[in-house]
Amino acid sequence: MAAKVVARKSGVHGMGLFAARDLAAGEKLIEYKGVRYPRGEQPDLGEDGTTKFLRFSDGTGIDGKGWAALANHGCDPNCELAEEEGHDPPRAWLYALRDVKQGEELAWDYRLDISSHAEAYSDWACACGAEQCRGTMADPAQLEDRSRGSRQ
Repeated sequence: MAAKVVARKSGVHGMGLFAARDLAAGEKLIEYKGVRYPRGEQPDLGEDGTTKFLRFSDGTGIDGKGWAALANHGCDPNCELAEEEGHDPPRAWLYALRDVKQGEELAWDYRLDISSHAEAYSDWACACGAEQCRGTMADPAQLEDRSRGSRQ
Protein backbone atom coordinates (compact mmCIF):
# COMPACT_ATOMS: atom_id res chain seq x y z
CA MET A 1 0.00 0.00 0.00
CA ALA A 2 1.35 3.43 -0.95
CA ALA A 3 2.05 6.01 1.75
CA LYS A 4 -0.87 8.34 2.43
CA VAL A 5 1.12 11.29 3.79
CA VAL A 6 4.59 12.80 3.47
CA ALA A 7 6.32 15.42 5.60
CA ARG A 8 8.00 18.44 4.06
CA LYS A 9 8.52 22.18 4.56
CA SER A 10 5.24 24.03 4.88
CA GLY A 11 4.27 27.50 3.74
CA VAL A 12 2.09 27.76 6.85
CA HIS A 13 4.59 26.90 9.58
CA GLY A 14 7.77 24.80 9.81
CA MET A 15 7.19 21.27 8.61
CA GLY A 16 3.80 20.04 7.50
CA LEU A 17 2.01 16.93 6.29
CA PHE A 18 0.98 16.62 2.66
CA ALA A 19 -1.14 14.10 0.77
CA ALA A 20 1.18 11.58 -0.90
CA ARG A 21 -1.71 10.53 -3.15
CA ASP A 22 -5.35 11.51 -3.66
CA LEU A 23 -7.29 10.91 -0.43
CA ALA A 24 -11.00 10.23 -0.05
CA ALA A 25 -13.32 12.02 2.37
CA GLY A 26 -13.52 10.02 5.61
CA GLU A 27 -10.26 8.19 4.97
CA LYS A 28 -8.23 7.32 8.08
CA LEU A 29 -4.79 8.82 7.49
CA ILE A 30 -2.36 8.58 10.39
CA GLU A 31 -2.43 7.88 14.12
CA TYR A 32 -1.62 10.68 16.57
CA LYS A 33 1.19 9.21 18.71
CA GLY A 34 3.35 10.59 21.47
CA VAL A 35 4.02 10.72 25.19
CA ARG A 36 1.00 9.73 27.29
CA TYR A 37 -0.12 11.65 30.38
CA PRO A 38 -2.50 10.50 33.15
CA ARG A 39 -5.78 12.23 33.90
CA GLY A 40 -5.27 15.83 35.00
CA GLU A 41 -1.62 16.08 33.94
CA GLN A 42 -0.15 17.69 30.86
CA PRO A 43 3.29 18.69 29.63
CA ASP A 44 4.88 22.08 30.11
CA LEU A 45 5.09 24.25 27.02
CA GLY A 46 8.15 23.57 24.89
CA GLU A 47 11.06 25.98 24.49
CA ASP A 48 9.20 27.60 21.61
CA GLY A 49 6.12 28.11 23.81
CA THR A 50 4.05 25.42 22.11
CA THR A 51 2.72 21.97 22.77
CA LYS A 52 0.95 19.37 20.65
CA PHE A 53 -1.10 18.11 23.60
CA LEU A 54 -4.42 16.36 23.00
CA ARG A 55 -6.84 15.59 25.85
CA PHE A 56 -8.95 12.43 25.48
CA SER A 57 -12.53 11.98 26.68
CA ASP A 58 -11.33 9.89 29.67
CA GLY A 59 -9.20 12.81 30.91
CA THR A 60 -5.86 11.31 29.89
CA GLY A 61 -3.79 12.95 27.21
CA ILE A 62 -1.02 12.62 24.69
CA ASP A 63 1.70 15.07 23.68
CA GLY A 64 2.08 14.48 19.96
CA LYS A 65 5.59 13.47 18.88
CA GLY A 66 4.89 11.43 15.76
CA TRP A 67 4.27 12.40 12.14
CA ALA A 68 0.62 13.32 12.76
CA ALA A 69 1.81 16.11 15.08
CA LEU A 70 3.31 17.80 11.99
CA ALA A 71 -0.14 18.57 10.59
CA ASN A 72 -0.63 22.33 10.80
CA HIS A 73 -3.69 24.28 11.89
CA GLY A 74 -6.16 25.55 9.32
CA CYS A 75 -9.32 27.63 9.79
CA ASP A 76 -10.82 25.88 6.73
CA PRO A 77 -9.48 22.38 7.46
CA ASN A 78 -9.38 19.40 5.12
CA CYS A 79 -8.81 16.99 8.05
CA GLU A 80 -9.95 16.39 11.60
CA LEU A 81 -8.25 14.77 14.55
CA ALA A 82 -10.71 12.39 16.18
CA GLU A 83 -10.61 10.01 19.11
CA GLU A 84 -11.30 6.45 18.04
CA GLU A 85 -13.59 4.68 20.49
CA GLY A 86 -13.00 1.25 21.96
CA HIS A 87 -9.31 1.55 22.81
CA ASP A 88 -7.59 1.45 26.20
CA PRO A 89 -5.54 3.58 26.27
CA PRO A 90 -7.43 5.94 23.94
CA ARG A 91 -6.18 6.53 20.42
CA ALA A 92 -6.71 9.38 17.96
CA TRP A 93 -6.37 9.49 14.19
CA LEU A 94 -6.24 12.16 11.53
CA TYR A 95 -9.11 11.70 9.04
CA ALA A 96 -9.82 13.47 5.74
CA LEU A 97 -12.92 15.70 6.01
CA ARG A 98 -13.22 15.96 2.25
CA ASP A 99 -11.45 14.65 -0.83
CA VAL A 100 -7.83 15.84 -0.76
CA LYS A 101 -5.65 16.10 -3.86
CA GLN A 102 -2.12 14.69 -3.99
CA GLY A 103 0.36 17.36 -2.84
CA GLU A 104 -2.22 19.35 -0.84
CA GLU A 105 -1.18 20.27 2.71
CA LEU A 106 -3.18 18.55 5.44
CA ALA A 107 -4.60 20.84 8.13
CA TRP A 108 -7.02 20.47 11.02
CA ASP A 109 -8.64 23.10 13.22
CA TYR A 110 -6.68 23.03 16.50
CA ARG A 111 -9.43 24.89 18.43
CA LEU A 112 -6.88 25.47 21.19
CA ASP A 113 -8.13 25.64 24.76
CA ILE A 114 -6.80 29.01 25.89
CA SER A 115 -9.10 29.33 28.91
CA SER A 116 -6.21 29.10 31.36
CA HIS A 117 -3.88 31.40 29.41
CA ALA A 118 -3.80 35.16 29.80
CA GLU A 119 -1.67 35.75 26.70
CA ALA A 120 -2.85 37.97 23.89
CA TYR A 121 -4.56 36.42 20.89
CA SER A 122 -1.39 37.19 18.91
CA ASP A 123 0.37 34.48 20.93
CA TRP A 124 -1.93 31.99 19.20
CA ALA A 125 -1.83 33.70 15.78
CA CYS A 126 -2.89 31.72 12.74
CA ALA A 127 -0.98 31.79 9.45
CA CYS A 128 -3.21 29.40 7.48
CA GLY A 129 -4.13 31.92 4.78
CA ALA A 130 -7.72 30.65 4.45
CA GLU A 131 -10.25 33.09 3.01
CA GLN A 132 -12.24 32.93 6.28
CA CYS A 133 -9.17 32.80 8.58
CA ARG A 134 -10.17 33.89 12.10
CA GLY A 135 -6.59 35.01 12.84
CA THR A 136 -6.03 32.64 15.76
CA MET A 137 -5.73 28.92 16.46
CA ALA A 138 -7.90 29.33 19.59
CA ASP A 139 -11.33 27.74 19.94
CA PRO A 140 -13.91 30.17 18.48
CA ALA A 141 -16.24 29.62 21.46
CA GLN A 142 -13.53 30.80 23.85
CA LEU A 143 -12.89 33.85 21.70
CA GLU A 144 -16.58 34.76 22.01
CA ASP A 145 -16.42 34.26 25.79
CA ARG A 146 -13.37 36.54 26.06
CA SER A 147 -14.97 39.14 23.83
CA ARG A 148 -18.15 39.18 25.94
CA GLY A 149 -16.08 39.47 29.12
CA SER A 150 -14.17 42.49 27.82
CA ARG A 151 -17.42 44.34 27.02
CA GLN A 152 -18.91 43.90 30.48
